[in-house]
Amino acid sequence: MFWVIMIIGGLLIMFLLDKKEEVSRVQSQGGFYLKYKELINHFATIPRIKVVNKSNTSITLSVKDSLVVTSFTISHGFEDVSIFWNHNSIAFGKHSLNWRFPESMPQYQMISLIEDELSIYERNIVGV
Repeated sequence: MFWVIMIIGGLLIMFLLDKKEEVSRVQSQGGFYLKYKELINHFATIPRIKVVNKSNTSITLSVKDSLVVTSFTISHGFEDVSIFWNHNSIAFGKHSLNWRFPESMPQYQMISLIEDELSIYERNIVGV
């Protein structure tokens, strides 16, 4: 049992050190908000959207009203970026999608893929 705890503890320490190194690497590239400025600015153009959570490695933007909540989270991982879309409305229920891209991929391509897939998904929900 002692060895299992030691192995798990060692793996946890390795993960935390790797994560700290990754955060430092992003900071050396100007920080999360500069690195993902194009993505953040794209989602920030949505009417009534507000930043509801931010950290050194992620940001969540959300539109909230009494009938609908729609959120986008941009999160930096280990050499990749993930975008999560969550939608909850009385009319259409709960829905979510996510995308994972290499951090080196041009952000305009990420945006294009996300917009295309969201458009198709939304048409399928509405049934048009």
